[in-house]
Amino acid sequence: MRDENLPNSQRKSILMRRLANSIRKQDWTAVVIEFLLLVSGVFLGIQVANWNAERADDVRASAYLARIKANLETDLGAIQVRQVYWQEVSEYGNSAIRYAETGQLVQGSAWKTVVAFYQASQVWPWATTDTTYRELLNGGELALIRDEQLREALSKYYIEGAGKEIDYLLSVQPEYRKIVRGATPSAVSAQIWAQCSRDQQFLPCEPPISESQAQALLDIYLKKPKLLSELRFWVTSQQIAIKVIATNHAAVTTMLESMPQPK
Repeated sequence: MRDENLPNSQRKSILMRRLANSIRKQDWTAVVIEFLLLVSGVFLGIQVANWNAERADDVRASAYLARIKANLETDLGAIQVRQVYWQEVSEYGNSAIRYAETGQLVQGSAWKTVVAFYQASQVWPWATTDTTYRELLNGGELALIRDEQLREALSKYYIEGAGKEIDYLLSVQPEYRKIVRGATPSAVSAQIWAQCSRDQQFLPCEPPISESQAQALLDIYLKKPKLLSELRFWVTSQQIAIKVIATNHAAVTTMLESMPQPK
């Protein structure tokens, strides 16, 4: 078998024997040649190992980036629907506050105003989908993402981003939610849950009570000492969350646009 067809370890062993034999014979020309061949063989072996390692890292990096992209796309969808949902909850709250302050009913209807008070208590928290990033971080493999700007953007989004602030704003059950739902009859709550919303979307619905009964319920709401102040606080929290999550929306969109295209 020719030397070039042998495994690296065998070729190195043969070169070492040849080098030793040339030294014994004091064939210095052969010594130089054999030494250069040995060094070049070691160098090439290291280079091949490095190339193989780089290719393996590239494969792993591509897999991680594909998963991070899927996480970001999930986040983008979740952010978009929550922006709409939180805005609608905030608008219900503003309608309820307007009635409390001015007596203006929602579209002239006591029932629709009751619905506004109730729907203003809705909560739909949000958090980033960070499983892949945490895996990279905990495994000390963030360097696999060679794009420094993308790596910094991911760090800012997952570690320093607005998700923590939103979690603080919306994860705790608001006191207003407890007050208004505690004052709402079970039949009204059941109707609102069954007919007034579906799949996180708000819908027009028929009342289970008369307009006079709805007006009486509004009077009960306003007799609750802390209801209006807690409603104002909750609406403000919603509006802040809407502004904060818009920052995340922009960050996710930018990162998705900068993601490398699959090869």
